[in-house]
Amino acid sequence: MAPKLIVGALTIGALATGGYFFVKEQGLRALTATLEQNLAAGDYLAALAAAGRIKANGKGTSELEETIAGAARLLVAEDTFKKAKAALEEKRFGDASALLRGSEAVTDPAFKYYEEAKKLYEEAEARAASVAHQTAVTISALENQAATEKEKHEQTEVARKKLENELRETEADVAKKQTEIAAAEARLAESRKETEAKQTALATEQARAKQLMEQVEKESRQKFFNELRTYRDLAQKGKEQLDNAVAEINAKRDVTALIYVSQGKILFEEARAKVADLRSNRTPAAYAAKADDLAKALEQFLEASKQLRNAVVYIEEQGSAEFASGFSKGKTALSSAASLLSSVSDFIAANP
Repeated sequence: MAPKLIVGALTIGALATGGYFFVKEQGLRALTATLEQNLAAGDYLAALAAAGRIKANGKGTSELEETIAGAARLLVAEDTFKKAKAALEEKRFGDASALLRGSEAVTDPAFKYYEEAKKLYEEAEARAASVAHQTAVTISALENQAATEKEKHEQTEVARKKLENELRETEADVAKKQTEIAAAEARLAESRKETEAKQTALATEQARAKQLMEQVEKESRQKFFNELRTYRDLAQKGKEQLDNAVAEINAKRDVTALIYVSQGKILFEEARAKVADLRSNRTPAAYAAKADDLAKALEQFLEASKQLRNAVVYIEEQGSAEFASGFSKGKTALSSAASLLSSVSDFIAANP
């Protein structure tokens, strides 16, 4: 069968290509109603299952593909929202903000927790900014206080030296000058005590400020690993879809193979965009190589999706060069991506 004819047959469903499925119209209406009800109720996983059954029965359309893609994105948004909510409850404001930033949980009004997610994101952003501002204010105040104390100490030293010079000018005023010097020394001693006390307080405040900065750095590092883990999980879920697709291709089940490839591609494309943003804006230099590895893995997964889809086109001609080429390239890219993903997982495991 020519490739164009096969692609056309796959578009209109399994009923046109080989008659794999036959479902009564009443049953399809029930599945469609179930799909719409699950979407309306925000049960995206159940909606995907219903859509898969409709597609498996040979009723796949471009609108259904859009519905499947939308439900998959909302399912990911729901998982992201739950993680962000947990992070906020644990006072990891930076993590909560990073998880929701750019997520469809706060950009797609169709998401069932859309309003709650927006409020949570706004709160996380505000509280993270407040922590950073308070730290900056504290450090600035400490620096100003240190400068003031230094100036006061220098002024006291100048006064003492001036008294000593005046004492040398005349022996007649020795007694008076000695008294003045003694008084000045007493004031100097008192000033030194005050200075030492303030320096001790300053050191305490500096230590506290350092602790706060270390905490901010720790939270920033934790936020990076949380994001990296989240996007690794998306890639892992997509890999599982491609593994299923390979099994379906081996069994010559073209429709379900295409569903798995499509679902995997959706996850990879979403993860690729988010990993690119993480790499550009929030990746510490020490961890850049592993962020790059995850990005490379996603590119390989997308290449595997493309080649496996090509193989499905020739699934009825498994002896053909076209099928062999697409299937071989797809499995090779899948293996390369899995290896890169494994190294990222090991890195995450080594940095709990």
